[in-house]
Amino acid sequence: MASPVTALSPQELVAAWADEPALTYIDVRTVSEFCAGRPKGQVVNIPWEFHAPAGGSAHPNAGFVEVVSALFARDAPLVTGCGKGPRALAAAEALGKAGFSNVRSLAGGFTAWQAQGLLSTTDNRPGVSYVSLLTRVRRPEGQTGSSGH
Repeated sequence: MASPVTALSPQELVAAWADEPALTYIDVRTVSEFCAGRPKGQVVNIPWEFHAPAGGSAHPNAGFVEVVSALFARDAPLVTGCGKGPRALAAAEALGKAGFSNVRSLAGGFTAWQAQGLLSTTDNRPGVSYVSLLTRVRRPEGQTGSSGH
Protein backbone atom coordinates (compact mmCIF):
# COMPACT_ATOMS: atom_id res chain seq x y z
CA MET A 1 0.00 0.00 0.00
CA ALA A 2 1.27 3.49 -0.88
CA SER A 3 2.19 5.79 1.97
CA PRO A 4 0.10 8.93 2.62
CA VAL A 5 0.92 11.93 0.45
CA THR A 6 2.71 14.83 2.15
CA ALA A 7 1.13 18.20 1.42
CA LEU A 8 3.41 21.22 1.06
CA SER A 9 2.35 24.81 1.63
CA PRO A 10 3.25 27.25 -1.16
CA GLN A 11 6.19 28.52 0.95
CA GLU A 12 7.38 24.95 1.55
CA LEU A 13 7.29 24.34 -2.22
CA VAL A 14 9.46 27.43 -2.80
CA ALA A 15 11.94 26.11 -0.20
CA ALA A 16 11.84 22.60 -1.72
CA TRP A 17 12.67 24.03 -5.16
CA ALA A 18 15.70 25.76 -3.63
CA ASP A 19 16.82 22.55 -1.85
CA GLU A 20 15.97 20.08 -4.65
CA PRO A 21 16.91 21.47 -8.07
CA ALA A 22 15.51 18.35 -9.81
CA LEU A 23 12.04 18.81 -8.24
CA THR A 24 9.27 19.13 -10.82
CA TYR A 25 5.81 20.52 -10.16
CA ILE A 26 3.18 18.62 -12.17
CA ASP A 27 0.22 20.92 -12.69
CA VAL A 28 -2.71 18.52 -13.05
CA ARG A 29 -5.26 21.16 -14.03
CA THR A 30 -6.80 21.27 -17.50
CA VAL A 31 -4.81 22.80 -20.34
CA SER A 32 -7.00 25.93 -20.31
CA GLU A 33 -6.57 26.37 -16.54
CA PHE A 34 -2.81 25.92 -16.90
CA CYS A 35 -2.59 28.46 -19.75
CA ALA A 36 -4.37 31.04 -17.60
CA GLY A 37 -1.52 30.96 -15.04
CA ARG A 38 0.69 28.66 -13.03
CA PRO A 39 3.51 28.80 -10.47
CA LYS A 40 6.78 30.06 -11.92
CA GLY A 41 9.43 27.35 -11.64
CA GLN A 42 10.16 23.89 -13.03
CA VAL A 43 6.58 23.03 -13.99
CA VAL A 44 4.88 20.77 -16.53
CA ASN A 45 1.19 20.36 -17.35
CA ILE A 46 -0.18 16.81 -17.27
CA PRO A 47 -3.95 17.04 -16.69
CA TRP A 48 -5.57 14.62 -14.27
CA GLU A 49 -8.87 15.00 -16.10
CA PHE A 50 -10.42 16.73 -19.08
CA HIS A 51 -13.67 18.69 -19.24
CA ALA A 52 -16.10 18.33 -22.13
CA PRO A 53 -16.67 21.65 -23.91
CA ALA A 54 -20.46 21.28 -23.74
CA GLY A 55 -21.58 20.98 -20.15
CA GLY A 56 -18.10 20.76 -18.69
CA SER A 57 -18.43 17.19 -17.41
CA ALA A 58 -15.15 15.71 -16.20
CA HIS A 59 -13.48 12.74 -17.89
CA PRO A 60 -10.36 11.10 -16.39
CA ASN A 61 -7.11 11.33 -18.32
CA ALA A 62 -6.49 7.60 -18.86
CA GLY A 63 -2.93 8.41 -19.95
CA PHE A 64 -1.92 10.37 -16.84
CA VAL A 65 0.26 7.71 -15.19
CA GLU A 66 1.61 6.59 -18.58
CA VAL A 67 2.86 10.09 -19.43
CA VAL A 68 4.36 10.70 -15.98
CA SER A 69 6.01 7.26 -16.08
CA ALA A 70 7.57 7.96 -19.47
CA LEU A 71 8.96 11.34 -18.39
CA PHE A 72 10.13 10.74 -14.81
CA ALA A 73 12.02 8.10 -12.85
CA ARG A 74 10.05 6.37 -10.08
CA ASP A 75 12.21 8.15 -7.45
CA ALA A 76 12.10 11.61 -9.07
CA PRO A 77 11.05 14.42 -6.70
CA LEU A 78 7.56 15.45 -7.82
CA VAL A 79 4.88 17.76 -6.46
CA THR A 80 1.37 17.68 -7.89
CA GLY A 81 -0.81 20.76 -7.88
CA CYS A 82 -4.21 21.85 -9.13
CA GLY A 83 -6.61 24.72 -8.48
CA LYS A 84 -7.41 24.04 -4.82
CA GLY A 85 -5.98 20.61 -3.95
CA PRO A 86 -8.33 17.65 -4.52
CA ARG A 87 -7.20 16.72 -8.05
CA ALA A 88 -3.56 17.07 -7.00
CA LEU A 89 -4.05 14.73 -4.06
CA ALA A 90 -5.85 12.16 -6.23
CA ALA A 91 -3.07 12.38 -8.84
CA ALA A 92 -0.33 12.04 -6.19
CA GLU A 93 -2.08 8.99 -4.71
CA ALA A 94 -2.34 7.40 -8.17
CA LEU A 95 1.37 7.99 -8.75
CA GLY A 96 2.17 6.45 -5.37
CA LYS A 97 0.14 3.36 -6.30
CA ALA A 98 2.07 3.22 -9.59
CA GLY A 99 5.36 3.00 -7.69
CA PHE A 100 6.48 6.63 -7.48
CA SER A 101 8.21 7.05 -4.13
CA ASN A 102 8.85 10.80 -3.84
CA VAL A 103 5.52 12.50 -4.60
CA ARG A 104 4.02 15.36 -2.62
CA SER A 105 1.12 17.70 -3.35
CA LEU A 106 0.61 21.45 -3.07
CA ALA A 107 -1.88 22.20 -0.27
CA GLY A 108 -4.51 24.64 -1.50
CA GLY A 109 -3.25 24.45 -5.08
CA PHE A 110 -2.67 27.42 -7.34
CA THR A 111 -5.30 29.39 -5.41
CA ALA A 112 -3.10 29.23 -2.28
CA TRP A 113 0.00 30.02 -4.39
CA GLN A 114 -1.65 33.19 -5.72
CA ALA A 115 -2.93 34.18 -2.26
CA GLN A 116 0.70 34.19 -1.07
CA GLY A 117 1.63 36.57 -3.90
CA LEU A 118 4.22 34.15 -5.28
CA LEU A 119 5.56 34.41 -8.84
CA SER A 120 3.29 33.12 -11.59
CA THR A 121 3.52 32.84 -15.35
CA THR A 122 1.41 31.87 -18.37
CA ASP A 123 4.37 30.17 -20.12
CA ASN A 124 3.16 27.13 -22.04
CA ARG A 125 6.10 26.45 -24.37
CA PRO A 126 7.10 23.03 -25.71
CA GLY A 127 8.52 20.90 -22.91
CA VAL A 128 6.02 22.44 -20.51
CA SER A 129 2.72 22.08 -22.37
CA TYR A 130 0.73 18.86 -22.23
CA VAL A 131 0.54 18.53 -26.01
CA SER A 132 4.34 18.66 -26.33
CA LEU A 133 4.83 16.16 -23.50
CA LEU A 134 2.21 13.76 -24.85
CA THR A 135 3.75 13.99 -28.32
CA ARG A 136 7.18 13.15 -26.88
CA VAL A 137 5.75 10.09 -25.09
CA ARG A 138 3.57 8.76 -27.90
CA ARG A 139 5.77 9.45 -30.93
CA PRO A 140 8.62 6.98 -31.49
CA GLU A 141 12.13 8.46 -31.37
CA GLY A 142 13.09 10.07 -34.65
CA GLN A 143 9.54 10.20 -36.03
CA THR A 144 8.68 13.77 -37.01
CA GLY A 145 5.10 13.33 -38.09
CA SER A 146 5.79 14.16 -41.73
CA SER A 147 5.66 11.69 -44.59
CA GLY A 148 9.35 12.21 -45.30
CA HIS A 149 8.77 13.65 -48.79
